[in-house]
Amino acid sequence: MIKIPEVPLTQSHRKHPELMSLFTTVEARFLTDEELAEYVRVLPNAKQRADVARIMRLREQEVVEQVVDYIFRDYPFEKFHPLARVKAIRDIRTVVAYIMLAMLMDDPRWLRDKLLLWLRTILQSFRFPDKEAQTRKVAFGGQEDSTAKQLKPEQRAIYATYTKLKSRFLEEFDESGAALVGPYFQQVTETLSAS
Repeated sequence: MIKIPEVPLTQSHRKHPELMSLFTTVEARFLTDEELAEYVRVLPNAKQRADVARIMRLREQEVVEQVVDYIFRDYPFEKFHPLARVKAIRDIRTVVAYIMLAMLMDDPRWLRDKLLLWLRTILQSFRFPDKEAQTRKVAFGGQEDSTAKQLKPEQRAIYATYTKLKSRFLEEFDESGAALVGPYFQQVTETLSAS
């Protein structure tokens, strides 16, 4: 059983006097180049965070669609949920936007409190189907992830989705970029699939 992880306290930029209104305005969407330029003007030492956010914005649609294609090969969402593909893409893109914003704020607690605890309740209420039997053995590179084995069947799809999202997004960054955003993707995976 996975439990909701503790979230470290950071020196969040969320309430920075020059950025507070920007963060409120852009909630649940990606920042434009102009907004990222304003962010860097206020926090010049955070330019790399802005660069990571820009890459996330440019790559998110393609990456999310690839993840949904990958997950839907193993999990029969479309058999049980009308508009499953459309809703999955919408929801995952929203999560990516919140990850990007939390990374810019340097605030994992905001991500947990603003989105993840609520979304976890919603996602787990759907009782998603487990993998179809013929694909069950090839989930994560030929063998099922040990954490996935510990989860309830309806939690496995959530875990698999956000594990794949993390691994696919981290391919887009160099080591330092991955270090900035990777913990947020991990937080999402652990929180959304927690019991």
